[in-house]
Amino acid sequence: MTVSPKFRTPYGVTGTDIAAALGMKPRAKQSVTLVTKRHGGGLPTRILVLVDGEYFEVLERTFAELERGVTPADLELEPYDPADDFNELES
Repeated sequence: MTVSPKFRTPYGVTGTDIAAALGMKPRAKQSVTLVTKRHGGGLPTRILVLVDGEYFEVLERTFAELERGVTPADLELEPYDPADDFNELES
């Protein structure tokens, strides 16, 4: 028996797929790689991630959103520039 592709079994559907379908927003196909985590000083953990060739410094909640498929543009993230950190230390 051949089943057409539009009828998927419930076992192939994840909660994220259902949420994306209800929100009518398709998830982005992006590669998210955790590069480093910085802890300490009473500040929240900062995570440096690589998303499709660009680096971003984010908090844990934003990292989870990126892993879910939300794009950096949707989150209004600015690319990370390590030179910015160096210049702040010299001032």
